[in-house]
Amino acid sequence: MISTGIGVCMTEPKNGRPIFFPKNLVLLGNLALFAWIILEAIAFLLFDITVGIVFLVATLVLIYGLLHLLGCLRPCYNCVKCTHGMGRLAALYFGKRVFKDYKYSYKLPTAIFFTLYIGAFPATFALYSAIIEFTVVKSMVFVVLLAFTIYSGLTWRTRKHSNP
Repeated sequence: MISTGIGVCMTEPKNGRPIFFPKNLVLLGNLALFAWIILEAIAFLLFDITVGIVFLVATLVLIYGLLHLLGCLRPCYNCVKCTHGMGRLAALYFGKRVFKDYKYSYKLPTAIFFTLYIGAFPATFALYSAIIEFTVVKSMVFVVLLAFTIYSGLTWRTRKHSNP
């Protein structure tokens, strides 16, 4: 059993080494994810209240129901503490690439779908809504959604290691 005391471990299937989800990532990542979902719902609510409520309910069911369940399917026998899939949710959207487990839990098409569903789709809709009927609030919501989307997308990039 391996424990660092600073994170939660999950066994990586490739080579059996544990993946440690830092507590800050689990906590702050899930708070940011929830704020992102609320902001998206606001973007849809500013367009139409019914569309906003439907989007909010559908997103909560898809993210905290289905995606959470998919992230928690792999057992973690060597773990000191389990995050019940919440570490994987935070890692999928805000974690470094080393924490992303898209090959074994979510599969790549699922990760791409949920990244587009919670990122590009609401940001594009917010832009469309702001163009149709411009308000400062709609444009601010679009800018913040775009920032969340870009930041989340940048966490997927691989970093080049320079050899001296």
